[in-house]
Amino acid sequence: MPSLDWNRKWGRMIAEFAPGDEEREFGDRWGEPESFAPLLAVRRRFIDPYFVPGGTAVEIGSGGGRWTQYLQSAAHLIVVEYNPESFDYLRARFPGLAFTPYRTSGYEMDGVASASADFVFTFDVFVHVEPEGIRAYLHEIERVLRPGGIAVVHYGDVRKPIAHENPGFSRMTRALMDEMIAETNLRAVDHDEQIMFHSNLVALRR
Repeated sequence: MPSLDWNRKWGRMIAEFAPGDEEREFGDRWGEPESFAPLLAVRRRFIDPYFVPGGTAVEIGSGGGRWTQYLQSAAHLIVVEYNPESFDYLRARFPGLAFTPYRTSGYEMDGVASASADFVFTFDVFVHVEPEGIRAYLHEIERVLRPGGIAVVHYGDVRKPIAHENPGFSRMTRALMDEMIAETNLRAVDHDEQIMFHSNLVALRR
């Protein structure tokens, strides 16, 4: 089960990252949204219809900014990270990007005001967060979203072989995610199990 201590490794990896021919930016090794078909499908289905430029967006777990690049037109972008090394990486990668950094202690977003966000996005983060952490984050997402706001959540699914065989993946399933959503006032408007080969995505409306 991927613990908080286990997830500190991403910060060390970002701090030690050196660009090369095979990976220009940190995270490219897992696919680029402009060219890798599944990620292109994620962008077209889960960002383009829901993200509205000029609003307030929250990204949970920016890593090297692979998805942050599509949120740059937010009037106010808040980046929630457990690994603060990502903040310096974002500043270097996107020199003109204005964002508010918030370092979470685990599964909270206390630095984000209630009912303040139009759009919340997280990708490749919850696949490595234990179910109870995901449950806590869903309640935080419910808190920070404005009425009518949308959150896009990507999470692992151990019914799929790659997730089942990888101890770094959370022990999540579609049924467990549906159960957690039902504990909130969030409503699923799209729930996909096909795009990603080890995980699912769900769009939630407040």
